[in-house]
Formats: sequence, structure tokens, C-alpha cells
Amino acid sequence: MIVGKPGTVLLDFDGVISPNASELLLTALHGAINRHTPVPFETTALLFKAITTFPARAGLGMVFDGLGLGGQFAAESAAIWQATDVGGVKYALAEGIREFCEGRTIRVCSTMDSSTPRRAIVDGLFGDADFLPIGHRSKADPATFTALQDELGELPRPWVLVDDSPLALRAAKLAGLTTVLMRGNVFSVEDTAPFATFIDAEVGSFAELAPLLETTEVFS
Repeated sequence: MIVGKPGTVLLDFDGVISPNASELLLTALHGAINRHTPVPFETTALLFKAITTFPARAGLGMVFDGLGLGGQFAAESAAIWQATDVGGVKYALAEGIREFCEGRTIRVCSTMDSSTPRRAIVDGLFGDADFLPIGHRSKADPATFTALQDELGELPRPWVLVDDSPLALRAAKLAGLTTVLMRGNVFSVEDTAPFATFIDAEVGSFAELAPLLETTEVFS
């Protein structure tokens, strides 16, 4: 049973550290696809939700190839990953995250490339060493979290994953982690409900997350 603060908190980047990032990336992907072929927003959303836990460029490449847009992938993917805003809206840092991180062991759990410019929003809060070495592994694969625990045995246990993707939470739960869903504007209740058995708790902000991590009920 956990008493007090958990050992290590893993924070997803898009949708958790940056709460508007998932929504902005979905908007950017929809625009990129529709510059070349008409696809309904609802279809883009389904594709986006499926690939967010996959290695970033591999997942995006699968979408473009599957839609017959492989020839446009290089230019469009570069535009998506290099952008620091979408339609003039910048990627934002979550309210209260700096206070939340004080006194806790935090690691960033993201499949984004190390050169991605939007990572700059965490400058002064997280450095390269604070990002888990996921590499080309998938966050939808329980083996990814099992391997990371073996590789980073020095990090205090237990580990808690905070993510907006139910697929990532499923994988983490199967690997023995505690899981917390961060509610956002991309994954709906209908999306997350089938994964209820893999989700230990739900929050909508870091203000809600902090007291939750001080309880023993969720993590026993």
C-alpha cells in the first residue's frame, strides 16, 4: 500500500503537461490531410486517437500511407512536428504543473522526438534526462513499460502514469503501474469507458491530481 506521495509519476506530454496539445495536433493533422483529399473531421479524429500512443513518426506515416498520401508525408509531418502553434494558438503548459512537480520524482512519458520544438515549453522545468527513453517503442504495448521499469530500476516505486490516452493507460496497467486518466477535449467519455478496468482514477487538472496522489485508497 502506498502511504503519502507515490514513488515516480510519469506525465504524458500531449494532453497532460500541455493540455491543449492533443487538440491542436488533431487540428493540424486534419488540415494536413484535407489539403490533399477530403476526409471528415470525425474520421481524422478516429485515426488520431488510434496513433497517439504509437511511435510518433511511424504512427503518422501509417495514416498518410493508408490514405494514399505517402508522397506528402515528409513535408506535412515536418510542418506538424516543427510548429509551435496551430492557427495562431500556441502549445500551453498546464496550470499548476510547476507547483505539482515540487518534491516529487517526475518523468515525462512521451513518444515525441527529442528535436520537437514544442518541448521548449518545459524548459526550466524538465531537461532531456527527465524524458523517459521510450525511443521507437509504443506506449500501447505493455512490454514498453515493463522494459522501462527494468532499465530504470533506480527510480523509486511504485510508478504512476498520468495520460489522456486510454490505450496508454491500458498498457501501463497491464505492466503493473497505477493509472490516472487526465480528462481533455479529444478523448471522450465514450472513448474511455471501455477501458474502465485499466483506469484507477480520473482527474481534470493538476489541482485535482495532487491531493489524489496523497491518498491510499486509489493505490492500495
